[in-house]
Amino acid sequence: MQVRQLQVELMVGALKCQSPEQNLRDKYSSFVNRFNAGISANAQELRAMFKRQGKGEKGMDRYMTELSNDASIRSAHIEDYCTSVEAMFDKALTLRPQELSAWAADSVEKPTPAVSCSAPEKPAQVRQAKAKSQAKPAADKKKSGEKS
Repeated sequence: MQVRQLQVELMVGALKCQSPEQNLRDKYSSFVNRFNAGISANAQELRAMFKRQGKGEKGMDRYMTELSNDASIRSAHIEDYCTSVEAMFDKALTLRPQELSAWAADSVEKPTPAVSCSAPEKPAQVRQAKAKSQAKPAADKKKSGEKS
């Protein structure tokens, strides 16, 4: 999961940090080209995991959206975000493809567990309460001798 989380973090960084000096879009393209096989294999593993959990493609899509949203929120709240993402790019681009997974596991915060992607539980079925019998109209009470 950390490989995918790393990719999302770098993607958000490339979109947010568009300074010509940093050139993070080109670095993101280099990252994807260099690690394409590993990224694709990781995506297949994630799809299989979500399928085993009964969440399928929709579960994975929800999870990816959650990762992207979290990365976007972090980008808005971390001082020097672009500098830190640039350093991540620089390190990642020095790795050999077989080193990416281990580096991502050591470098990226542990992601939100995939179990959080499940659809909300269906609410418990509520039984309809039986209506109380209606009060007798005043005229009926007088006929039966009841006091009003």
